[in-house]
Amino acid sequence: MKIGIVLGTRPEVMKNYAIVQALRAAEVPFVVLHTNQHHDHLLQAAIFGQMGYTPDEIFPGDYSIGAAIDWVRGQIQRHAINLILVNGDTAAALVGAIVAVYSDVGLAHVEAGLRAFDKRMYEERNRIMVDGAAHYLFSYTQYQADYLAKIPDLRGRIFNIGNTTVDLIHDFAHELTPRRNDNYAYITLHRKEFTDSREMMHSVFSTINELALEFDAMIFPMHPRTRAAMEQYGLSMELLNRVQVIDPVEPFESLAYEKYANIIITDSGCIQEEAYIFGVPCVTVRDNTERPETIESGANVVTGFAPEAIVAAVRNQRAKKGQQFAAVYGERGVGQRIVACLQEHFRSWSDY
Repeated sequence: MKIGIVLGTRPEVMKNYAIVQALRAAEVPFVVLHTNQHHDHLLQAAIFGQMGYTPDEIFPGDYSIGAAIDWVRGQIQRHAINLILVNGDTAAALVGAIVAVYSDVGLAHVEAGLRAFDKRMYEERNRIMVDGAAHYLFSYTQYQADYLAKIPDLRGRIFNIGNTTVDLIHDFAHELTPRRNDNYAYITLHRKEFTDSREMMHSVFSTINELALEFDAMIFPMHPRTRAAMEQYGLSMELLNRVQVIDPVEPFESLAYEKYANIIITDSGCIQEEAYIFGVPCVTVRDNTERPETIESGANVVTGFAPEAIVAAVRNQRAKKGQQFAAVYGERGVGQRIVACLQEHFRSWSDY
C-alpha cells in the first residue's frame, strides 16, 4: 500500500498532521500532493514547517479544478500510488476522489458523513460525492457514522475514529499560551453566503459592534474575503469601531485565542469543532451547521443572521464558559487509528 495524501488548503495541512505522523511511525510509504488551491507560498511554507512535513509535489501554474485533476492523475502513475487519502469537503478532496475513481485506486475519506443538508453549498456537494466514491469512510463522531450507515448502496466501510484535531491540540498544547488576560470574544466570519450580501454584512457587523460593549474586547482577525467584500460594498470599518480588527493570524495564534476566549462567534465549521474541544461556548452565525453534535450538547447555537437572535445567543452562551462537554470527538490517537484501519483492511480497488 502506497498512499497519496491530496490536499490544497491550510486547514487540510493541519488536519493531516496526525495522519502523517502515524504513517511515518508505521513506516507506511506515502507522498503528499498539494493542489495549490491556497497559493500563499510563504504562509503555506510556515504552516507546513510547524506541522513537521512538506509536500512532495506541488501543482505548478495557475490553479483550476480541471488542471488539478489531470496533475494528480499523473502523480498517481509517477509514484505508483494505490490509495488516495483526502480530508474534509474542499475542492482538493473532490479532486482526489475523482482521480481515484478514474485511476482505479482506493479512496479514503477522513471527516466522512458531515452534512448541513443544504445543497446550495459547494462543500455539501463535495461531501456527498466524496463519500459516495470512498472505500474507507472515517467519521469524526458516532452521529456521522450512523448517518452514513443509512445511505443505500454506499460502497465504503465506515469507521468512527474521532477527530484529528484532538491529536493536533494535544501535541501542540505548549504553543497555546494565553495572548491576553481579559474577558474577550473571538470572531471569525468569512463564508461566501455571508460575504455575498452587503445587507447581511452591515447588519451582523452592526450587531457585533453593539455587543462589544459587553466584553473587555472583541478580537476579529478579518479574512481577506471579508475585507475585500467590505471594500467592494463600500462598508466602512467604522461599523466595527469598538472591535479590534486585525490581520489574519497564523494557526496556533488562532487556536490560542480560541482556547482562552470567553466566547467564540464564527461561521467556520472547523472552529465550531475546536471551540467544542476547548470547552469554549460558541455562537455560529449561519442558517445551518454540519456539526449537530455541538448543538445537542448546548456548546453551540446556530443563530441565522437576525440581530436579535445573535444578541440573545451570545448572552446565553457566554454563561457556559468552563462547562465540560462530552468527548464526542474521541480521544487522542486518531491518526494512529486511521493508519491501523488502513493497514488491516486495505484491499485492491478491484475487490469492491
